[in-house]
Amino acid sequence: MGCAGPYHPFGSEYSFTAIKSKLLTTQTSRSIASADPYLLSEAEISFSPKYQVLHESRSFEVTISDTEIKQSESSVDFYYNGLNITSLIESISSKTFKDHSITYKISNLTLPPSQTHKLFVAYKKKSISIPVVKEYPFPSCNIKEKLNLTSGQMKISSQIEDAVRKISLSNDINPALMAGLIAQESSFNPKAVSWAKAVGLTQITPIAEKQILETKNFKPYPNWGRLPASILKTYIRSGKINSQNDWKLNPTTSIGGGVEYLKYITSYWLRPQNKEAIPYEMRNSEDVTSIILASYNSGPSRVKRRLLTNGTNWLEARELKEAKKYVFKVKSYCREFSND
Repeated sequence: MGCAGPYHPFGSEYSFTAIKSKLLTTQTSRSIASADPYLLSEAEISFSPKYQVLHESRSFEVTISDTEIKQSESSVDFYYNGLNITSLIESISSKTFKDHSITYKISNLTLPPSQTHKLFVAYKKKSISIPVVKEYPFPSCNIKEKLNLTSGQMKISSQIEDAVRKISLSNDINPALMAGLIAQESSFNPKAVSWAKAVGLTQITPIAEKQILETKNFKPYPNWGRLPASILKTYIRSGKINSQNDWKLNPTTSIGGGVEYLKYITSYWLRPQNKEAIPYEMRNSEDVTSIILASYNSGPSRVKRRLLTNGTNWLEARELKEAKKYVFKVKSYCREFSND
């Protein structure tokens, strides 16, 4: 669950139930007039990786750059979900002063996708200075965004990468998001089969296939959905069911089918009777993308029930526990597969 303990990624000393302190108020230094130059700062706070990584453990760095930085006078504070964890960060990270910067490095940080992570870094160049505050950004990624696709740290064949890019863009879908979906669904294994009988790169289920075949003339293996999962796995592993007699095992058509199913889900949420279930403040591209991804994982009807019952807290519902992990991981992978 984390690099140092089970309660949160920065150690077990603080549980989520102990988080009671308020977040540091983020003030814009330029909005406060003062004759003392030490009250103002042109410092910059940067993170590496640039966005939260929620799909795997990763080395993590925070760098504070300031031309007037002084080790003896400056201070850096860390706030995680409302709790000041500065002393903990100091104990588990290496700290380096170089030129006009301070860098904190944690060699192996895990941010569980089942949780929401609000990490703020606050820097003061002197005790009387107004702090420069920056939040470690969530890996935002929406379905219509046109991010340039890269292979990230996963090994992907050039043919699959080209197919993801071409098919996604031709259907007005973010290719990096599509790559993230495939990474989460199958780890880019064209022959992947789950115990829920989801097959191929985009893990098409019998229910999803029924919807896809209404608009796509793809050839499925006869009655494959009636086979027990164990037999289906054996048939695919042995080659009895293959890319020639089932479209889901062909990387190109699997990608095309996954894109088609995303388009179907998108159209579902555009229908007036379904759109009404989405709280007004969530009708932006980022939140709608989360709804679409959760629907791909758990089904649109289940997601709609939780939106109607839980409103903006829909993704915190126990029924969508796995969907939350799914959404967070796909968006994390999305940033992995973009050069942004």
